[in-house]
Amino acid sequence: MTDIWIVLVQDRHADVDALPFSSEELAAAAARDKAGEYARSPDDVNWDAGLNPGMRSDGWVLYLPYGPEGDCVRVIRRQVPAPDA
Repeated sequence: MTDIWIVLVQDRHADVDALPFSSEELAAAAARDKAGEYARSPDDVNWDAGLNPGMRSDGWVLYLPYGPEGDCVRVIRRQVPAPDA
């Protein structure tokens, strides 16, 4: 199995987007860029939003909510099965 990190952009003014990355660091940097891009203002992003145990157990590694209607960017970790040899 190989780990991948997926940046999910959920904004009510755009389609949901899923961007795969090979490292958590690259995904987190891209998520921060996207949150700053999609939020009305960078001040609207909760840069320090924590993760609750349920989020962590679902594979969330970063959560950046902005706006009053559930808009957010998050990073989740998933595993890709190795190809059959």
